[in-house]
Amino acid sequence: MPQMLLPDARGRSPTAIDGKSALRDDNVFSAIVVAYGAAGSTKAFTVPQGQSIPQLKGSGITVSAAHQLTHTELTTNLTKAGEAGSSIGDFSVRRVGIDIEQAYYTVSGASAGIQNSYGAGQQEAAELLAKTWFQLKIAGTKQQEGAMRHFGSAGGVAGSLSQTGNAAVSMLPTNNLPGNMRVLQTPILVGRTDTIEGVYGVGGSASLTFSTSTSQGNSSLLWFTLRSDIAADVRG
Repeated sequence: MPQMLLPDARGRSPTAIDGKSALRDDNVFSAIVVAYGAAGSTKAFTVPQGQSIPQLKGSGITVSAAHQLTHTELTTNLTKAGEAGSSIGDFSVRRVGIDIEQAYYTVSGASAGIQNSYGAGQQEAAELLAKTWFQLKIAGTKQQEGAMRHFGSAGGVAGSLSQTGNAAVSMLPTNNLPGNMRVLQTPILVGRTDTIEGVYGVGGSASLTFSTSTSQGNSSLLWFTLRSDIAADVRG
């Protein structure tokens, strides 16, 4: 197995077959929730499935959308806090991306063109791209750093909706075109017991100004995706 592509298989589970690995192309991912008034920073990849999703929001904002509260298969595939562990294995990161949860708009009736109470619309996406940054740390060492706009999205919907009833046009914004993740010229090697930290923050003393300043505050998931070559354990 080429050392330049995958790390040494250390810390294997005692039930794994020694010297054997199952190779696959897959994602290692985690999410946080951002909402109106967010300032400072929080971390992704540090909380496993079954625990509360980290939130970055202003005072008085209550995140209430059920899918934004607790980590499930929707928001992370980590089952161990801050590590890939034996459930994933050792991996080599080839691309890094950040996805914005998109808000939907009512398309008919008296409320046509009204943005949903959760998810990001045009204003939210513009605020995120203008004011926020991301760092990826492996085993405490910084591997990637930049403004959010430097890390394109893994997926999503792009385009706009024209509302004939009120002559409004609503955007479905994304972080760059869907599928345009940042491609790494040098892969990042991650052992299963290495700590993984995705530090996400709002620059300087700024805060996020979303279109709704009360209630849920346009709470939106942000997914951080590491598209990787994975060497998983083989069991008999």
